[in-house]
Amino acid sequence: MRQDIQCLRGVAILLVLIYHLFPTLFVNGFLGVDIFFVISGFLMAQNLSKSKLVTVQDFFIFYYRRFRRILPLYYLVIFVTLAAVHLYLGDFWWYTNRRYSLASLFLVTNQLIIHDSADYFREFLADGTSLNAFIHLWSLGVEMQFYLLVPFIFFGLQFLKNDLLRLIASSLTTVIGFLCFAFINQQFAFNFMFLRLWQFSAGFMALFWKKISFYEYSEKLKPAKIELILPIAKGDLTTVCLSTIALCILPNKIELLALRPLVTMATAFIIASDSQDNQFLKSKTLCYIGDISYVIYLVHWPIIVLFLTASLRTHLFCILTILLASVVLHHIFEKQYLRMDWKALIPLLFVIVLSNAYLQNSIRVHSFWNNTYSLELQEVIQNNKMLLTDLAELQKMNAKNVCAVSNLDEPIGQKRVFGYCEYPKSHGNISVMMIGNSYVMTFSEPIRAQFHKNYSEYRYYSIGEGAAIYADSPGSHQALDIFKRNVAKFKPDVLFISARYSESVRLPIKHNDAYLKQMNENIEFYEKFVKKIYILDSHPLYNLNFLNFFMHYVVQRPDELESLHLNRQKADEQMRYVKKRFSMVKCKKCQFYDLSHVFVENDKYLTFDRGSMLSYVDNTIHLTKVGVELCEPVFKKIVKEIMNTL
Repeated sequence: MRQDIQCLRGVAILLVLIYHLFPTLFVNGFLGVDIFFVISGFLMAQNLSKSKLVTVQDFFIFYYRRFRRILPLYYLVIFVTLAAVHLYLGDFWWYTNRRYSLASLFLVTNQLIIHDSADYFREFLADGTSLNAFIHLWSLGVEMQFYLLVPFIFFGLQFLKNDLLRLIASSLTTVIGFLCFAFINQQFAFNFMFLRLWQFSAGFMALFWKKISFYEYSEKLKPAKIELILPIAKGDLTTVCLSTIALCILPNKIELLALRPLVTMATAFIIASDSQDNQFLKSKTLCYIGDISYVIYLVHWPIIVLFLTASLRTHLFCILTILLASVVLHHIFEKQYLRMDWKALIPLLFVIVLSNAYLQNSIRVHSFWNNTYSLELQEVIQNNKMLLTDLAELQKMNAKNVCAVSNLDEPIGQKRVFGYCEYPKSHGNISVMMIGNSYVMTFSEPIRAQFHKNYSEYRYYSIGEGAAIYADSPGSHQALDIFKRNVAKFKPDVLFISARYSESVRLPIKHNDAYLKQMNENIEFYEKFVKKIYILDSHPLYNLNFLNFFMHYVVQRPDELESLHLNRQKADEQMRYVKKRFSMVKCKKCQFYDLSHVFVENDKYLTFDRGSMLSYVDNTIHLTKVGVELCEPVFKKIVKEIMNTL
């Protein structure tokens, strides 16, 4: 193996490692994975170019070599991780980990992330900040899926007559692939193998560029052979490319659609240059880190998930444990099984896979794996588990028990309708409507309860991406159209707008700000049909998986519980421009109502009750029943005002 490539591997794994250890400092470090993809593309191209893919046996030999290299260590680490997660993290994290442990066995972790990221109510499972010990295996899923495809790609490339044509084909694949990657939903593109193919093909480019030192033109041209010379010396090009990769360690976030292709092409150019003189790429230490990079990648994230806290002590412990575990596994397991022939390797792999299958079943059926807590802790955990919100189940319950009509007659996918309810007519004379996104499901019933059925009509619309006063995506535009159409149709006396506001309106305000303009236009539209509008003001942005973290800290880190409260200054800064836009809205019938003040204590927003040890926040950034109860005085005041003025 070339020493410079091993050093590049060392750089890549160090970038990934420092990013996961210090995500707020090395904010671009995750691009180390992109370097791995380019290296994999080059190595696969190099291996396949040395052999002709003609028979089925040729394909089988390629797959055997790749699986032989990856799978034994991969499945061993999954086995150990699975046992450690259940013994250490507690069963409240098991729901997050169990589906991903199964997906990892089948090398489709990336596909499960895509599925969960597209589902609003499962998005928290795919969040990289959760204690999901298997989520880092998405990249191995991408690589293995690429390995299944790459022999067929090279089988097709064999029909091109020379390496220049192959270089052109690879270059076109890289450019077109990047454009597709750039213009498709980033969460989807990040994990989808075909939209990562452009980075593997950058490795193809490195190979074919390296192989082409000249091109034979027709005999009519003199000289017959013209050397392809770059306008920059090979050593200087390598230095520039290394400097480009070094941008990944900067503490400031760089625009990804610029940095990602730069890092990808810099890696490809370093590989193509095959520099023998660059001292950085001759480092024995960096080369050794490259040798154990696969082991480090597999073990580092589970160790971080299990043991890392904000303290310096745990950071040092994790670093030392990762390095020690990687060195030991590399020498006593990885190097040993790579020396085995297939007669010994296949039984070993079979035993490890079978052990994983047995462990998956054992964890589900045997009491040995059940965590034991004191009666006091058991009560706290059980009470908090009861606060886990399932908005889909809530809508089903409402539809069955309280809604006169629960099917929304609108041209929209049912997955995007979190809830619709038209309550039975009551004895009051005020009609009420609530519109927005999932926050509607959280607040509709507590607000309705304050009316004590003193309304004539009451209905709510809860639609994904539905901010109701602005739109920043195709889905939010569709939701906005539905809201406006139904407000115009039913003309409610009181309109409640309850929404969690997206990142778009958290960005700085521009001259002639488009979102402020939308807010004014949409509110003006609503004012034509309603007598009073109540709009939920910006609310602190909680962390995904908060309730699981809270229970984890109750069990494992009770002394650090206070750190889970939000820093008020930072939380307000996040919502600074939302509040500023709201202050600039022109509205005669509007009133913005704030819920955040009920959680304030000095410089904090409280996230749990210290007395009852119950969380105010669930895993999906919604308030729990306990958190909503704190808001009831606000709802009571609003409803009293409505009853007195309308």
